[in-house]
Amino acid sequence: MKIVNRYITLEFIKLLLLISVGLTMLYMVADIFENLGDFTKTHTDFLTTAEFFLLRFPQAIYYIAPITLLFAAFLNLGLFTKYNELTAMRSGGINIINIASSMLIITFLFSMGIFFLNETVVPFSNKLSEEIKRQVENKPREMFFKEDSLWFKSGKYTLYNVRFVDSERNILWGINVYYLNQGFQINGSISAEKAISQNGQWFLQSGVRRIFNSSNIPVTVYTFDKLPVAIPFELKDVKHAVVRASETRFGTLKNYIERIERDGYDVKRLKVELYEKTSFPFAGFILTVIGISLAFYIKKLGGIASGIGICIVVSILYWVFYSLSIHMGYAGYIPPILSAWLANLFFLCIGGFLFFKATKA
Repeated sequence: MKIVNRYITLEFIKLLLLISVGLTMLYMVADIFENLGDFTKTHTDFLTTAEFFLLRFPQAIYYIAPITLLFAAFLNLGLFTKYNELTAMRSGGINIINIASSMLIITFLFSMGIFFLNETVVPFSNKLSEEIKRQVENKPREMFFKEDSLWFKSGKYTLYNVRFVDSERNILWGINVYYLNQGFQINGSISAEKAISQNGQWFLQSGVRRIFNSSNIPVTVYTFDKLPVAIPFELKDVKHAVVRASETRFGTLKNYIERIERDGYDVKRLKVELYEKTSFPFAGFILTVIGISLAFYIKKLGGIASGIGICIVVSILYWVFYSLSIHMGYAGYIPPILSAWLANLFFLCIGGFLFFKATKA
């Protein structure tokens, strides 16, 4: 039994590595075609360009992991079935559960590894690659986060502070503007509940404006319902600087969401992205169950080639279902945690049903 499990495991790992390398290379080629134009336009040197794409490599591994596991599981047992090795195993008294157990254990450990990859390497590499791209595009690096707030410098003497960027409704919430003099003392300030952009013009709403004297004491204070203000950026220019799930660890993102939610801001999208960090790494384990189940029906499916076609269809259906459920969560139609896990639960039920039928065959 141990010899058989060792044989199944080794063959599975070989296929897993081979398919992983192949799919990762395909992903990287597509990524190169998509982004290389930005580097050639600015005549970026080879080393900087190569560094950018190397930093994108961990993200590629993360995205192709579920499909890799699906194909590796199917092909591993599919080839055993084709060459009657699976029949020999079952004739020797080894049941389907024992045959599949070693692959499921490897897959679960692989999924755990993908989860930790997304917790450690992926956020760091994504942040560095984004910084390289901004430098290549010659965008000013005058935005930064400090204590969960976005700070932006305009010119030498104007500072903007934004508490939360609502990219869904195109609103800057909790905005403060500080006007400094040449001695970097405050001449005036504006605090507003939010800022909205209309036809290229920013308007502050529900706020207070203060003008200070040389002793930093406000000498003029008045409130306003709506006030036009010259903010020298568009919403798309600040989206990169806010907390992004792809560049943030689970714990950090969770703490940020809790603080922002206490302030009354809408965090549906961030919550969905938080739970995505737990659901997507284990999509591969669930698709493995489907891949194993399909392998037991390979003769009914019409052979390896037909089975590969079905695996491709399963992959596409999973991505479509997953994307739909995620966007339903963004829109608030379903709870964030269900939005992130719905596709996994649905395909787990399908895989479980197929696997159960295979054990009874």
